[in-house]
Amino acid sequence: MGADVPNVLDVNEDMLQSLVNQPLPDAVDMIIWRGSTNSAQAGPFERFAAGLLVEAGAAGIRDIAAESDLEAIRLGTTKRFWLRFDAGELNQEQRDLLQAVESALNRIDYADDEAHAAVQGGMSVDSIDEGFYLRKSQEFLRDVSRRAGVIDELQTGENQFRTMRGTEGVRGGDWDISTRFANVCERLSLPFRMGYRFDEDSRTGVMVVRFSVPRPAIMPVERQYADGFASAYAVRLAGLLAWAAFSSGVRITQVDLTGCLGDVDGTPVISMGFDRVPFMMGTLPAMKNGQCDAEPLDVDPLALLNLLKPVRYRGHFDANRGLTPIEPLTMPAVFLEKRVPEWQDQRELPEALRGFLRADRACELDVMHDESPVSTDDVNAIVEENEDSPMVAELQLEVVLAQLGETGEAKVGANGEIPLYCSRPSGRLLVSLLEGDEHTRYWKLPDAVVDVHQNLGTLAKDNGSKERAESEGLKCVELGPTCVRFREELSQVYAKNDEYGKAVDVLIEALKLAVPPVDCEVLYYRLGYALWQIGRLPEALACYAMVVNGGTPFRSAARDEAYELSQQMGLASAEMSYGDACSTLRAGGVPVAPSDKALDVLVRAAIELTDAGFPLFAQDAVWMLGSRIGGDVMGAVSASLRMGVMES
Repeated sequence: MGADVPNVLDVNEDMLQSLVNQPLPDAVDMIIWRGSTNSAQAGPFERFAAGLLVEAGAAGIRDIAAESDLEAIRLGTTKRFWLRFDAGELNQEQRDLLQAVESALNRIDYADDEAHAAVQGGMSVDSIDEGFYLRKSQEFLRDVSRRAGVIDELQTGENQFRTMRGTEGVRGGDWDISTRFANVCERLSLPFRMGYRFDEDSRTGVMVVRFSVPRPAIMPVERQYADGFASAYAVRLAGLLAWAAFSSGVRITQVDLTGCLGDVDGTPVISMGFDRVPFMMGTLPAMKNGQCDAEPLDVDPLALLNLLKPVRYRGHFDANRGLTPIEPLTMPAVFLEKRVPEWQDQRELPEALRGFLRADRACELDVMHDESPVSTDDVNAIVEENEDSPMVAELQLEVVLAQLGETGEAKVGANGEIPLYCSRPSGRLLVSLLEGDEHTRYWKLPDAVVDVHQNLGTLAKDNGSKERAESEGLKCVELGPTCVRFREELSQVYAKNDEYGKAVDVLIEALKLAVPPVDCEVLYYRLGYALWQIGRLPEALACYAMVVNGGTPFRSAARDEAYELSQQMGLASAEMSYGDACSTLRAGGVPVAPSDKALDVLVRAAIELTDAGFPLFAQDAVWMLGSRIGGDVMGAVSASLRMGVMES
């Protein structure tokens, strides 16, 4: 927003900002009061905003907010509003209400943006009346031509995600196409929230998309028109997503899309398929020249279908022009072939990945399938049933190891394969950071083996047997070297016995492998206290600084301990900037997590496994990256690699 925009419009911004600065029910009620109850003194924007919120039923959000967490945020991609709430705690009527209010807020926000743009373009602010805002909010519901142009802009130039941290994805390959498509979907400003997943195969040129269709109940029209309005919106949205798919790579020649009611895993209600050449020659021109924007089409989905001309279609409109349940278009076989269960995937890995991942076949990367006769649940049951008899629990856990035979002994395999436990798939992809080389290979250790050693260590720690607790902790670290939890637990054994130097050493090693914020924050919290106890006060304060702005339960305790430590150091404040904390840590030989090496390994695994056609093995690495870099785009790609368009 430029500095030349008159202050009367800046007041609009202040009003919208209140939605994220104040409790949402209060902010909404204030807007309604200013524009409705106090309408005689209100400006056109206030009256317009109040009208849309009243129409959406916004007065009802106070009861919802009183019983569950609810807040409004601005998305980092589109800057539009997003209401945060736990859908599982709410009934369908409450979810519909919140999504209707969210849509109203974003139409209000869009209209305000258009007012600023109009004034910057020379329009008099006095001519911007309530009707102007209302027209713009209605345009936002149907503006296919503008959004098609936005897609063109987003797809212009190099894909910022194709090359990450030095690893380059294949141009026009699966990673390039996937990240391009997800980036468009995340940055496309829409009047209703959209969930989506997709699958694509650059080798065959096929892409499939599953997306959510808003429920008629949240449409901002009279009830008798809501079904047709929602159906028309779904058809328009399918056309836009098809263009987002085709424009993500010239190899994509076929796109099939399925809209699902209310949620990406909702009931399928419409399926449309497009082939590239007919789409480019007929469908896209109709989208870009404004034909699809016509107001009469708002409740005429059949007319929109006749404009878009899908070459494959499954759908049926009822008497009210509402969508009805369907069987989606047939899934192309190529996607089923790539989604063989990981442990059954016998495909050979590309030569370039074998040494890097220390595996020859895809199934060797699986860490989740477990056919052991003893399960984690069995081990947990032993501990729970003998909670008051730790000696009995210990004896029974020892018996479990005997039952597991040679696997329980965790010996090196006949060809030198090292037993390995990983708590999640991305841990298996980090093995190049461990001792060994490209010839090192592993065999998957049953979960129960590590579970037994972990519980034996806990029992020993609780019973004061320091040597046994340390021994079992070290065994867990040996068997699960990429699982930072084991090192954190071992540090607690040392801390309990005032061996803080050892605790520091093991936590530093854990930080070299930690990536998710929650893991890093827990480790820094533990390390801060351990460093404090051995007199390394600046590094200790820096560790606490890495926690206090995080989201873990340790945040409050870290803030209190940092204050106490700063008092001991004679400092006026415990505050330390992130940059200063990182510099202090590095100067003291403490890693800044996540480490460059860990991120580089995950990026390479994510990109190269995706490009090689192994989506199930890439997905967890992409999810991990999303917690650090790439944000919502990585999250969307990860979910799509994991599930494709299958129902969850």
